[in-house]
Amino acid sequence: MVQASTKRAVGRPREFDEEAALEAAMDAFWQKGYESTSLADLCTCTGLHKGSLYQAFGDKHALFMKALNHYADREFKETAAVAFEHESPLDSIRAVVRTVCTHAEEGKGCMMINSMVELAPHDPEVHKAMENEAQRRLRVLTELLTRAQEQGEIRAELVPRKLAQQLMIGLAGSAALVKGMISTDQVLEVLEDMVGYWT
Repeated sequence: MVQASTKRAVGRPREFDEEAALEAAMDAFWQKGYESTSLADLCTCTGLHKGSLYQAFGDKHALFMKALNHYADREFKETAAVAFEHESPLDSIRAVVRTVCTHAEEGKGCMMINSMVELAPHDPEVHKAMENEAQRRLRVLTELLTRAQEQGEIRAELVPRKLAQQLMIGLAGSAALVKGMISTDQVLEVLEDMVGYWT
């Protein structure tokens, strides 16, 4: 008699929601920073034991990099969606500014800016991640500003890439300042005035 073949699963299946665990770790790092977030904090927020945490994500630094990249991808997709929902490129730029300012109201600032200040000067992996993310965002803003210029929405003598850099500096500075030195409404007013000077 021929026996029915049975397939055995390779390795033990994970019994947790990896996406939810990554989100929880991201929130912990975002709230407390890399150094101040302990392994115990990560185990508590994810609901995982140390062994399961390491098996799923690697060591603390590896988990942090996954969380940072997850944050960057999520924020980029949200911002890009806003950036291309208006017929007017300049209206899209203003919408991006409002979206970033709205996110800043959460009080934790921007995880990327927080990480850049805390780690980028002495952590090559974080520095490289920040550099790559900056270039990705710069390309989107430059594209929008180029279209705005082609449609006569900003002055012809201005250089779209430089304006994109100016806006990124303004957004990055505001993400740090809203944690205690300036209100979100003030940030929004300043950034919208800056965009207005380009027209």
